[in-house]
Amino acid sequence: MGREGLETPDLSEEEEWDTDPPELCGNLNKWTNYIHGWQQRFMALKDGTLVYYKSANETDFGCRGAISIQKAVVTPHELDEQRFDVAVNDCVWYLRATSVEEREKWILALEAYRRSDSEKLHRHGSAMSLTSNSQSSNSTK
Repeated sequence: MGREGLETPDLSEEEEWDTDPPELCGNLNKWTNYIHGWQQRFMALKDGTLVYYKSANETDFGCRGAISIQKAVVTPHELDEQRFDVAVNDCVWYLRATSVEEREKWILALEAYRRSDSEKLHRHGSAMSLTSNSQSSNSTK
């Protein structure tokens, strides 16, 4: 059957240019401490935030931690090909995937979020800055 029978959906201008990175979830090992070592945790990347839960069955109970990807530095480990670190200021999550390919998938997804968020800020500017700036200049009058 040819393509003439296919319909393309009408996209608004915003939807057409919106290139949101894919959301990602799955199990990674997270370094907890020297007593417990590496522990398997369910990770989810959504809306620019990396969150983790003890397991996929416990997502209804709330996450155990969250890091904003916009502010994070993602660093592949130099020696361990399955490990990567995600850091915001002095908070560092040491993460380990089950394979090199899995690690690359996570790193690419995290970097895609960082790029898309910074591109949105450059394209649209920060409305909050404009609002707070105009409010502060009005309050001094």
